[in-house]
Amino acid sequence: VFTCVLTKTHSHIFVLQIGWSKSDRFSRGDFYFFRRLMAELAVALLPFAVERLSNLLVRETERFQGVEEEFKGLKNDVEKLRCFLEDAEAKKHTSATVKHTIQAVKEIVLDAEDIVETFVLMEELGNRRGITNTVRRLSCVSLERRGLAMDMKAVRERISKEIHDMQSSGVQQQVIVRERSMPPQDEQRQTFYIVDEEQPIVGMERNIEILVGYLLEEDSRQVFAITGMGGIGKTTLARKVFNHEKIKSHFPGLAWVCVSQQFEKKTIWQTILQQLRPECDVSKMMEGKLLEKIVRVLETQKALIVIDDIWREGDWDLIKPVFLPKKGWKVLLTSRNEEVGLHADRQCVNFKPECLTFEDSWDLFQRIAFPIKDTAEFKIEEDMKEIGMEMIKHCGGLPLAIKVLGALLGSKYTLHEWKRIRENIKAPTIRGSGSDDRNFNMKVYDVLYLSFEELPAYLKQCFLYLACFPEDSKIGVETLSYYWAAEGILMPMDFDGASIREVADGYIEQLVKRNMVISKRDVDTSRFETLQLHDMMREVCLRKAEEENFVQTIGTSTANSKSSCKSRRLAVVHLPEETFNVDTEMKNPSLRSLLFIEGRRWKATSLFFTRHKLMRVLDLFCVEFEGGKVPSSIGKLIHLRYLSFEWSNATQLPSSMRNLKKLLYLNLDVICFSTVVDMPNKILNEMRELTFLWLPKSLHDKNTKLELGNLVKLETLKNFNTKHGRVTDLQGMTRLRSLSIYITDERYTMEILSSSLSKLSHLEILTICNGNKFYTPTNDDEEGFVWDFVNLKQLWLEIYMPRLPDAQRFPSHLTTIHLKECRLKEDPMPILEKLLHLKEVRLKNNSFCGRRMVCSRDGFPQLHRLEFWGLEEWEEWIVEEGSMPLLHTLRIYYCPKLKELPDGLQIITNLEDLRYLPSHLTTISLSGYRLTEDPMPILEKLLQLKEISLDCRSFCGRRMDCSRGGFPQLQKLQFIGLEEWEEWIIEEGSMPLLHTLSIRSCIKLKEDGFPQLQKLEFEGLKEWEEWIVEEGSMPLLHTLEIDSCPKLPDAQRSPSHLTTISLRLCRLKEDPMPILEKLLHLKEVRLKNNSFCGRRMVCSRDGFPQLQTLEFDGLEEWEEWIVEEGSMPLLCTLCIYECRKLKEIPDGLRFITSLNSLLFYNMGKRWEKRLSKGGKDYYKVQHIPSVKFSYY
Repeated sequence: VFTCVLTKTHSHIFVLQIGWSKSDRFSRGDFYFFRRLMAELAVALLPFAVERLSNLLVRETERFQGVEEEFKGLKNDVEKLRCFLEDAEAKKHTSATVKHTIQAVKEIVLDAEDIVETFVLMEELGNRRGITNTVRRLSCVSLERRGLAMDMKAVRERISKEIHDMQSSGVQQQVIVRERSMPPQDEQRQTFYIVDEEQPIVGMERNIEILVGYLLEEDSRQVFAITGMGGIGKTTLARKVFNHEKIKSHFPGLAWVCVSQQFEKKTIWQTILQQLRPECDVSKMMEGKLLEKIVRVLETQKALIVIDDIWREGDWDLIKPVFLPKKGWKVLLTSRNEEVGLHADRQCVNFKPECLTFEDSWDLFQRIAFPIKDTAEFKIEEDMKEIGMEMIKHCGGLPLAIKVLGALLGSKYTLHEWKRIRENIKAPTIRGSGSDDRNFNMKVYDVLYLSFEELPAYLKQCFLYLACFPEDSKIGVETLSYYWAAEGILMPMDFDGASIREVADGYIEQLVKRNMVISKRDVDTSRFETLQLHDMMREVCLRKAEEENFVQTIGTSTANSKSSCKSRRLAVVHLPEETFNVDTEMKNPSLRSLLFIEGRRWKATSLFFTRHKLMRVLDLFCVEFEGGKVPSSIGKLIHLRYLSFEWSNATQLPSSMRNLKKLLYLNLDVICFSTVVDMPNKILNEMRELTFLWLPKSLHDKNTKLELGNLVKLETLKNFNTKHGRVTDLQGMTRLRSLSIYITDERYTMEILSSSLSKLSHLEILTICNGNKFYTPTNDDEEGFVWDFVNLKQLWLEIYMPRLPDAQRFPSHLTTIHLKECRLKEDPMPILEKLLHLKEVRLKNNSFCGRRMVCSRDGFPQLHRLEFWGLEEWEEWIVEEGSMPLLHTLRIYYCPKLKELPDGLQIITNLEDLRYLPSHLTTISLSGYRLTEDPMPILEKLLQLKEISLDCRSFCGRRMDCSRGGFPQLQKLQFIGLEEWEEWIIEEGSMPLLHTLSIRSCIKLKEDGFPQLQKLEFEGLKEWEEWIVEEGSMPLLHTLEIDSCPKLPDAQRSPSHLTTISLRLCRLKEDPMPILEKLLHLKEVRLKNNSFCGRRMVCSRDGFPQLQTLEFDGLEEWEEWIVEEGSMPLLCTLCIYECRKLKEIPDGLRFITSLNSLLFYNMGKRWEKRLSKGGKDYYKVQHIPSVKFSYY
């Protein structure tokens, strides 16, 4: 319905004026509310969802001008449908016909959703300004209305058919009492007993002691297994053993790895090595390198590796090469298949936890179902007790099933509800579709499935969303929260001033209380940071997601990955190395959500955005746009609620993005911190629904001023820069929980900043950074402007602030404080130590400019981590007895004047009373001290130390002594820039577990032997010519890294058992190969960054007999390379990076038949031409399976 006036003006220009009636179209709010109700109905056909839909249709009748007849009919059909749903839901498990009918209704709802959203999309795009768009709209409007009417009529006919089918199947029409469903905040008032996943279940303590005893025995048995059906508590038992104090003290090396059904050998090995050697960068290691390193570790130290949930004997065969038959290491397996352990080792100790007895089952059930009713006076109602005892028989003695059933019944208060649950357990909810355990434990799965069926609609959707994530993954709650919000799963009634994250935490807490997910609140943030699914609950989740057609996954072999192409969600879980082809894989135009969970980089095209205009959630993690330019067609995705460009190359954003007015989440944290982004001024102005905004650090146009004043619903704002935004825009953002500000405009004083932030009372995380690095003292109350934030927990300040306020003025819940460039004149410790909840303190870069600090008795009762960095004027530190009782990490970097403690005791050089340093420290780093006395006698008495770093002249003496029995736990030791250090005495029995030693720029040091040393680094030994390694010295040394040493010692005096050597910045003038090739055990050689500055290298006949990997990187003067026949007979991998003067590859490569990988990086196109088929040198490489060329 519109009015049209066509008027002729001067120069024959016609003006078309159009007026719309108010009731002509949906409002956007009505549309999104309607869409949410349809989504709820599609996922879970609950009466309250249909009721709300019916209410909406009644309220909005007048908006359907032009299609009144079909609309009224649809309204009546939906109201009638609502009356059948409750009985249909009750009968769907006993009637295949009813179940099929419900599925058909879901399809109808999804189709109706498409109809409405497509109609709104066409109207929105038709409302663009301009005479051409207006005329086009006039020509289409009647067609749109006519099409809408026809589509609604078709939906009505389908609904009528399904109602008829339900009546034929005996589904009764019922009078529905209009009651609101219980919102989460009401449910949270119910009392649940949460059984900690780590808490021993009834009877487990004895099993723990038995297993610990087995593992501590010094015998030939190396493989142990915990086997049994799913849910019996295998992982819980293994975790308790893994964390046992006796195990931790007996095994210096500990690793825990989860083996999913679709695991990769390389990933498993990476996980093991990363946990055994955290300092190793495993991300780029090939399988051969991983194998070699793990074998070395297991040969040289005691280690326990837990392999959780391994399924098949063949899985063990894939990963077993790292487990050579050497004493020291032990493996603990958990598996449903007891043959796995015996297959791994015929001497395997196979431990089978028994199912709980009926008495123990009832005891556990009562603890969960009646958590606060354990007083002597309380007695369970006899009828309830009888029903409860009957139901726990279905649990088969499995702790997981008992916990789930107890949590389910703990929320039911009437005998009627308990009887209903009992009858539903008897119903064949999943008969004939179970897992491998089904024959043994069919009713257990019925209990678990029933726990899903009894969830409220909003929690069903939350639970099903977890099917998007791979097995054993730790799911990040912050991202998950915004997925849920964007999908409309978080219910508006639950907000009432709460943030999206708070509401999501409430939902997760409900799932945790029902024992359906595993999660704990983080000690520092008091939030759920990650969650996981037990493998049996994941089976339930995947099967229900498949039944509901909830999500399609790509890259896994699960049944869910084969879901119908009509699924509205696509999760890319894992992909091969090649780039993902979006246009080939995604063919469903009704797609609403695309999630890259663990996907590879993929390339997005304009075609993708044109095809998928109904998208709501779009996570473009690691996306590649051609030239960094985001296609303007993204502006047509007007339904988007979630959009992330995280780690993409999106450096040019189109102005059409201003059309994305419904966005809740926008992440512009592109691929690199320093990347400059071209971003139009008003692109964000109309995104009034945004709750999360991560801005790019730098914008291309220095004059760009983003308009953010309308974004009053923001809860998280990161990288706000005063150069590109007005601080006054922050005044209205009263819902902010997290804020980071970069002050780069001198016009903004503390007074302006304080005024703009004064109303942000909900802030929990605040970062303020002075980007200009200037100091402008004012008369403002700098020390008081952030202290009104009563909810603040984490504070980062990098601003001039010469004094701190009194402790009473600090936010009382503060857990973390980082200060940088504050130039505090007075000791901050007397104030900070009174903040009773502080767990982490960092003082960096002249945050304190005074001379003296005192940590007094009983101060910092909760502090875990303390770090000082770059306090150039700090001289004296006093730590009284009883201070920092929980401190476990202390780091001190470049505090050059620090020297004394009270009573004339120096901080480390002359300290005799160890009460002044926490005895439980595990890591200590000292830099720039100029200590004159040997620190080792003090440090070696800190028995828990595992890592020490002495850097930048922190010790200026001549000699250090490490005595017998000292440093019993030390694993990593680093010395850098100790220019006066000459002598190091190491007594036998010192540092028995040391495996990594790094010595750099200690030019006067004479070396000595280390029985456990595996890795050694030298740097800056300019006069180094001779290295004498006596027989028996460093017997385990396998890796040598030499940096900036212009001469190499003779091979005859070097450790003969070296397997890896790396040279960097040595600028060797003579060919190093004649020396290196005589090290007969070398398997890996790397020459990097001008380590060789000569012209010619020769690898002679019979040289490098064990070499497998050879790498040249950045040898700028190297021109000629000769490889004689018979050299490097086992070489597998050869890499040549940026050696631009090298004329050609040697002819001798054609004799190395073991070579299977050759990689050239930035060597120029001529190399590719010469070595490709038909090229001049192709004959030299034609036997190599993989020859690759890569360029910037």
